Amino acid sequence: MREVLSKEPWWARPPNPGQNETELEWGWLVHYSEGEPRFEFVRERPTDEEIRQRKSCRITPATE
Repeated sequence: MREVLSKEPWWARPPNPGQNETELEWGWLVHYSEGEPRFEFVRERPTDEEIRQRKSCRITPATE
């Protein structure tokens, strides 16, 4: 039986240096348990609030 273990906002492709996160294509990284645990990227945009509140997939500011 396929069960969702976790679901997190995630970008489709890593940002380019200096790129704002609002310009990225967002979706959900879903972790399923079905025999061997596996991940799947679901192209369904999270809300802006869900993106801001995400725990992972952070963009770190460039330091000079």
